[in-house]
Amino acid sequence: MEVLWQSLLYIILIAVNKSARQYISSLLYIRWREALTAYIHKYYFRNFTYYQLNVLRVDSIDNPDQRITQDVERLCNQFSQIISLFLISPFTVAFYTYNCYVNSGWIGPVSIYLFFIIGTVINKFVMSPVVNLTFCQQRKEGAFRFKHMQIRSNAESAAFYVAGDVERAKTNHTLFTLLDTQLNVANWEFWLHIAVNMFDYLGSILSYVVIAVPIFAGAYDNLTSDELYSLISQNSFVSMYLIFCFSQLIDLSNQISDIAAYSHRIGELIESLKSLPVNDYYPDKEDNEKIDPDDSKLVAIRDTQKLVEEEADISSRMSPRGDINGVDSQSIASGESLMAFQLDQVAICPPDKEEVLVKDLNLEITSSRNLMITGATGSGKTSILRVLHGMWPTAAGSVDRYPTVQPKDVMFLPQKPFLSDGTLREQIMYPAKVSSTSQPIDDDDKLLDILARVGLLKLYNRIGGFDVSVEWNWSDVMTPGEMQCLSFARLFYARPKFAILDEATSALTITHEDAMYRHCSNLNMTIVSVGHRETLRKFHDCVLHLDGKGGWTMRSLNSHN
Repeated sequence: MEVLWQSLLYIILIAVNKSARQYISSLLYIRWREALTAYIHKYYFRNFTYYQLNVLRVDSIDNPDQRITQDVERLCNQFSQIISLFLISPFTVAFYTYNCYVNSGWIGPVSIYLFFIIGTVINKFVMSPVVNLTFCQQRKEGAFRFKHMQIRSNAESAAFYVAGDVERAKTNHTLFTLLDTQLNVANWEFWLHIAVNMFDYLGSILSYVVIAVPIFAGAYDNLTSDELYSLISQNSFVSMYLIFCFSQLIDLSNQISDIAAYSHRIGELIESLKSLPVNDYYPDKEDNEKIDPDDSKLVAIRDTQKLVEEEADISSRMSPRGDINGVDSQSIASGESLMAFQLDQVAICPPDKEEVLVKDLNLEITSSRNLMITGATGSGKTSILRVLHGMWPTAAGSVDRYPTVQPKDVMFLPQKPFLSDGTLREQIMYPAKVSSTSQPIDDDDKLLDILARVGLLKLYNRIGGFDVSVEWNWSDVMTPGEMQCLSFARLFYARPKFAILDEATSALTITHEDAMYRHCSNLNMTIVSVGHRETLRKFHDCVLHLDGKGGWTMRSLNSHN
């Protein structure tokens, strides 16, 4: 009976031990993924880094979204599964190395170590192509996933084009390219598995060779047959377990090759994120409290084929009378004519291209002077806004931003609004976070008034409240006109001093457009618009026209000017 209880106790201990090992591996996986992903997010969402990687293709980093989600997950998962073996192996190898030396002398551990070294070298040569091919495979996996995501995001447009056949051909081409790479990986893994399996089976033979050498050398001639049998059994067990310890490490070759490929891709991404310059004009949210809103210094942005960087010495550009770049700081602070941006002899080129869109541009964005930017398609209208926002560098000249106008005082509305996930309240307050607002969330009347003004009350009635969770994708259920109306709802909620609109009413009727601009005027916003409609001119004081050849003209729209 006592033996039975001991056996049950051993079974329970073994079960708990194995379960605890798996549980600890799961905890390590979760914590590592949390730490690594949060670390990458810290740099990825800093300023416009995500824009530079996804749109400007800086450093040619492919599929950063795949690297952050899929590659990080697989790296942490694979590493959490093998970490216990790596931690335990040094102790078990040391213990059985000593026992093997005691039982068979130096020839036992030396021969086993040489066998392990030879197997490792062979696996290294076979594993290197697998690592490189796995790296390429993950890149093509990302391209294949992106193709399907592209179809999902533009399903309606593709349907209007009746583009099913051509998109199927393109998607199949991406798939076949991926499968060719996977076939190459399988071919090389075949030889890797042969090397691993040969090492396992040859190891079992080696355990008997280790004890056979001293036996045939006459070291155990004085033993009886029973004693010799016991010695062979004991020595073979010790040698086989030492070889088994090394075989476990060799068996991890396939997982290690995957880990190496994932680590390479994630390491590339982190290096790229850290190397990208930071636009200090738009600090991280957690640093906002450190900014003095009354700071009278001028933050200057100088660009010479580099992304926006802060001028090191502001005082060197101070004029003898205490002005900055010739602008009286007292007049700026007085509120009579608030200067937001000043462009001096600016030349604009697309990143990594030599085509000049605009050259020698001199422009001042000041309060109470609404500016309209016109020109043919591709002339550089939106490019000027990108330079103002710090998303593009300038090829020449300087862009000066005045800290009397804080980043929260300027709001950009793109032609195609971005609708993130979340409730209707979060959509209206975007990009502010509901939890970060200093006022209590009791402004439902204000939000209802804004929705009524932009014509989206029916959306509120459909959802049933501002804080009701929705399962749909906002971009899929809203028309382009409704999305632009929601952008204006964000604008009317934030009430910035400067509203910079990139064809933000292109999907609206003229009547609706007129109402939006009139309310912006009632809220005393200074407007900078990119647009084509003649009906917009009455809301602006001057027009900047781009000729599409690098030239530009500025003229007033007010007769008294």
